[in-house]
Amino acid sequence: MRSGVLHAPLIDPAATSEATPRPVRAAARPLRQPYAVVAGAPHAGKSTLVDALIEAPGRPPVDAAAWLVFRSGTHPGARAFVPGHREPRPIALDGLRSGEKASRPPRRIEITHPAALLEHLALVDTPGIADHDDATADIALDATERAAGLVYVLAAGEPLRDAQLAFLARVTVRIVFVLTKIDERPDWIDVVSSNRAQLERHAPALARAPWFPVAVTPAGSDGVAELRQALEAWGGIFDPVPAARRPAMSAATVSVGDNRWEAVLDREIRNRRVAAIQQASIDLATIHVRCVQELASGDGCPELPYVLDRALHALSVRVSRQVVADTDAVIGAVFGGLLDEPPGPAVQRRIRLAARRAADTLAVEERVRERVLLLTTTSAVAVLVGPAAVDSLSATGLPEPDDLVLPAVSVGLTASCYQMWRAPRDTPAPRESVRGTEKKDCRRWLQQALRVVEAEIERELGGRYDDLRQSLAIIAADAVDHGVLLA
Repeated sequence: MRSGVLHAPLIDPAATSEATPRPVRAAARPLRQPYAVVAGAPHAGKSTLVDALIEAPGRPPVDAAAWLVFRSGTHPGARAFVPGHREPRPIALDGLRSGEKASRPPRRIEITHPAALLEHLALVDTPGIADHDDATADIALDATERAAGLVYVLAAGEPLRDAQLAFLARVTVRIVFVLTKIDERPDWIDVVSSNRAQLERHAPALARAPWFPVAVTPAGSDGVAELRQALEAWGGIFDPVPAARRPAMSAATVSVGDNRWEAVLDREIRNRRVAAIQQASIDLATIHVRCVQELASGDGCPELPYVLDRALHALSVRVSRQVVADTDAVIGAVFGGLLDEPPGPAVQRRIRLAARRAADTLAVEERVRERVLLLTTTSAVAVLVGPAAVDSLSATGLPEPDDLVLPAVSVGLTASCYQMWRAPRDTPAPRESVRGTEKKDCRRWLQQALRVVEAEIERELGGRYDDLRQSLAIIAADAVDHGVLLA
């Protein structure tokens, strides 16, 4: 059973057929320098703050749905990364805002600018995280895990809310808080004190984090220079691979002939594969409920693709994180009993690097490492391959960690999904009966589409856990045969 899969190389959504073969292009240059994530509620002043930090006042606003990655460059420029496109699309700096939702929005926009700060540290400006938007919060938290730190922006007139505190309690990297618009609140010192008290109760680890009060007005910027100096220091001290995680060449001895690891490996892989697939199914059911609620309120069918794509992006993040966690857990269970002492961080990394090499040699044409799933208007899933396909669905443009054993899961929507529920501009508003029929069709498409996505994620996870089992079996068998970990 193919579950409606269209196996095709990277496609161009502007083409008439959603599965027309196209040449695969190379991915754009990945973001390898340290970066900071800038997050906060909508309208907190994040974009204004970033413009002040990179000394680019008056930069045109952008589509709020896109992630913005600011990188150092000799000349200002911008490129949009749109899922399904063969390569990033250059766009004019004065045309970043999409006045109408007329096409598939990019997952991210990379902006180059000759700023001193960007030579030390890239900035990733996230879409505003509204109180109900768990999807954007999950994506933002994933981005912070490899960041030099998080810059959390709050407007002086908006105290911390429960949803923001829940988000902040999950942050694991260094953080600074920025209080904007202090020129509008003379009592901003009391606001900081109140927010610190909230953090002490809900996220004690962050209660002592520094606060930077700033005001950005046409007359100038107050407090931005101090924040810029602090962020430049982040770029100088950040180490993406701490020394404890670097591979050590010391011997790790093994009991020769001990094959009990095989039963442990089989059990761990079986149980974790089942649990991961079940969790993905539960998440998809939750997405279905969220999208049906959107159809009943808000902008209805035309808004559905935006909500669904963001939810599938967050699902991709959660599923991929679970695969990484399971990989480490299986390594610990198998090699914890096989080696003379439990594997520490350095030995775990050695095993991951070796398992990554083994998994790459096991790859077959139908399950190449660089692949994404794109949902089509026919409720099918197009399987696209190549580095550009993966890069176009990334919110940050980060390269894969070298010790990532199994590739991330990436799911999104094709451009045509954004067009099928949008009436032409010259079409009169539909009658209530017509709108009701459209919503029924929309719900039917949604249900079938999520059913197909569920089947394809189950297939993807099945292949990944099979590869993990084979890769670790190769390493464990060699270790038992030789009495020492050869990874």
